[in-house]
Amino acid sequence: MIKNNPLIRLALPFIVGIVIGWYFSVPVNHALFMATLSVLAMLLGFFRFSPRLLFGAGAICFMLSAGIFVEEKEEAAKSPQWSDAKLHYSATLIEEPDTRSSTVRALADVSLVGESVSDTVRSNGRVYLYFPRCVEAEQLHMGSNVEFSAVISPFRNTGNPAEFDTERFYYIKDITGSAFIGRDGWSDNGVGELSLRMKALELRADVVEMYRGLRFGDSELALLSALTVGEKDDFPKELREEYSAAGASHVLALSGLHLGIFYALLVTLLPLWGRNRIMIVAREGVIVLLLWTFAFVAGLSPSVVRAAILFTLMSLGRCLAQESSSLSSLSFAAIAMLIFSPHLLFDISFQLSFAAVLSILLLAPPLQRLLKVDERGRISRYLLNLLVLSFAAQIGTLPFVWYYFGMFPVYFLLTNLVVVPMAFLVVSLSVLVLALAFLPVIQIPFAWLLESAVSMMNGWVSFIAELPGASLGMSSVGVAGACFVAVAVSALLYGLLNRRWWLVALSSCGMLLSPFFARPTTEDEAGEEGYIMVYNNRKNPLLHVVASDGENCLVSTVPRLDAEYEYSSGPYIKREGLAEPGWAYWNHEGGAFSLKEGLLQFNGLKVRMLDSDLWRDNLYTEPTDIVILCRGFKGSIAELAEVYPAGCVILDASLYRKSRERILRECAALGIEPVDISVQGAMKIVAAGDSFKLVPMRGK
Repeated sequence: MIKNNPLIRLALPFIVGIVIGWYFSVPVNHALFMATLSVLAMLLGFFRFSPRLLFGAGAICFMLSAGIFVEEKEEAAKSPQWSDAKLHYSATLIEEPDTRSSTVRALADVSLVGESVSDTVRSNGRVYLYFPRCVEAEQLHMGSNVEFSAVISPFRNTGNPAEFDTERFYYIKDITGSAFIGRDGWSDNGVGELSLRMKALELRADVVEMYRGLRFGDSELALLSALTVGEKDDFPKELREEYSAAGASHVLALSGLHLGIFYALLVTLLPLWGRNRIMIVAREGVIVLLLWTFAFVAGLSPSVVRAAILFTLMSLGRCLAQESSSLSSLSFAAIAMLIFSPHLLFDISFQLSFAAVLSILLLAPPLQRLLKVDERGRISRYLLNLLVLSFAAQIGTLPFVWYYFGMFPVYFLLTNLVVVPMAFLVVSLSVLVLALAFLPVIQIPFAWLLESAVSMMNGWVSFIAELPGASLGMSSVGVAGACFVAVAVSALLYGLLNRRWWLVALSSCGMLLSPFFARPTTEDEAGEEGYIMVYNNRKNPLLHVVASDGENCLVSTVPRLDAEYEYSSGPYIKREGLAEPGWAYWNHEGGAFSLKEGLLQFNGLKVRMLDSDLWRDNLYTEPTDIVILCRGFKGSIAELAEVYPAGCVILDASLYRKSRERILRECAALGIEPVDISVQGAMKIVAAGDSFKLVPMRGK
């Protein structure tokens, strides 16, 4: 495979170089020195007396150093942070603002106005702006120009276990920070000229509004908007979970994976007739036109644009060199895209795009030969091709799905046998409905057919999702575990390509056994008999009591309906495979722990949560292991130390900023070193004999 596709030999070291540059800080001059030596080696390789492999080794080292170089340059370009001082900025809203309960959020391109800053401070970039909800803010639209004065803050992870990596996500998306703007700290300067992407987003909004005017049902409208134009703001959570469990999430995400399958199906539906170059160019031109038309109607979102560029480059490579393979075109596309934006390598949509297409290119031909697809009838051939493409895409993306989502849809083949052709039917009917917008009499019957097709699609997915064992929850694997799964998948591909059935069986067993030895463990988990987790939850205090038998309960100082806890605790509960937790506040008896007026007792530990000044009413001193100061706490630390002498003071993330600053000053004056959850992240409290230990959970 590598021998017949020389571009792969260049793409692989280039990718390795980007990974090295991402995880290790390599000076740019070192990369340039390595590249110079590589060029000299390649030049020497042209002489007869030089070793045979000198030129190839030089080319590989050159691409490796090139990968390090582009990554380090990208890192340097993104390293400046916004000033921590309040400055004056100008901004253009590049998306339609999102109105929330108390704020209006808008994504904007921001630049500094009238002030000069050093090279180490950022003066422009893409930022999320939060306006206080008011009539003026609700009248902002995409393209609005505003001026404001605020502090732009970089994104920070909370430090909760198994949390979504917010810093990395926005860093790759090149969104540099967020700013909360005071009610009188901004002015609206009107709407400027719309960019091409803004016009695409307007078209997408018009399409969704037309769907709404045809009075589709809520579920049908949600799926139709997501499937055809990528609008998922109003997509129901329950329906999303059903599509995920059934293995049909790719039809909802207009990103790399979706366009990868879409591109492969276009190639299948538009086969080549002969090897005439004109026919090749015409066929690739039609494919590219359809891809970019789809991308424009979908609002030209970054993930869709990247995927469209990928497949455009693949088609261009096929047009320029008729004898080149799809693998060479894919390698060319990867190199071209990563040269301009090396951080794309770590974007999930980019990873899914290449993994799906690469797996289809490698797996589909041998599977088609194995199933003798070409010898079947037209309908059988079409259905088998759908199964082969779906199976290949799912297998290729398995390491990434396992790593990011921790689940595998068992009946994905059965799901996609209906969903994939139905998706194309829905897209075709939606195009027809859009074209008949000026002929309502003719449009209405086709709109009814479209709604019926979408309803059937939702019904089939719901049926599959409700089957026993529809979704296989897999133990979490870290980077090492995901790499092991990737190696096992690669071995499976190699075994199928070369008919090494022993290797296929061995790699399949490896994938099944990988969770048992690939899952990351920590020393503090060994022999634990239960623990208390203190989450970094800014709105309300949130503790999580986990007993040795798996019984677990969330504890707070407020009722469940007033607490927002799923974002903080949900990922950890899912990763650890814990049962649905109970809920306790103020008083709780029974089970592995007790809670009485804010005093939590568990495994011999006494943890006191204070959220008011009622603690001053205690007439006796009660020994307490840990005191957690929560939102609403009143009083001085000196008084607190007399009433509740504790071995540890924890400042909960829910504390108001002014209260936190005051408490930190008082603790410093008394020589007390508190644990600040808002800074250090979540903490696990583990009983250790007559004492206890605090285990930081940031990054775990």
